[in-house]
Amino acid sequence: DLTTIRPMTADDLPALAAMYVRSFADPALCEHWTEPAAQALLANWYARQPDLAFVAADDSKLLGAFVVGVRPWWDGNHLVDGELFVDDDSQGKGVASDLIREVLLQAKAKYAPVVWESYTFKGQDFPLNWYKRMGFREIDEWVMIRADVADVLNKLDT
Repeated sequence: DLTTIRPMTADDLPALAAMYVRSFADPALCEHWTEPAAQALLANWYARQPDLAFVAADDSKLLGAFVVGVRPWWDGNHLVDGELFVDDDSQGKGVASDLIREVLLQAKAKYAPVVWESYTFKGQDFPLNWYKRMGFREIDEWVMIRADVADVLNKLDT
């Protein structure tokens, strides 16, 4: 089967949501996705940046997807966040690299980004080392922070 990279469509979202759930089902990742939640996430990305939402497919099925956003910054446009995932049966076959290449070429032509910033999981060789081989580095100056919204509101009110 020949892999093609094409723009994502709204019709792809249900199948991509199921693939997303399978892709992130590893208990070590501490994420507990359901298909409705994954479809809502992917629909949000698709609505937000449809021109940078692509899928990999062969003749019979979807193999993976990559979506990323654009944000203006002091030094130019940055590609931010994003979601990259490939079906288990298609991993290790260059699908993710093909998706990244196409999205970056499209982004470069339209937005001239200077940086791609993203998040990945710590404490695991994959995918962190895979990203490092492409030139990513961990940002020592930054730390990802998060808080429960109700907790923040409660603390602000006390």
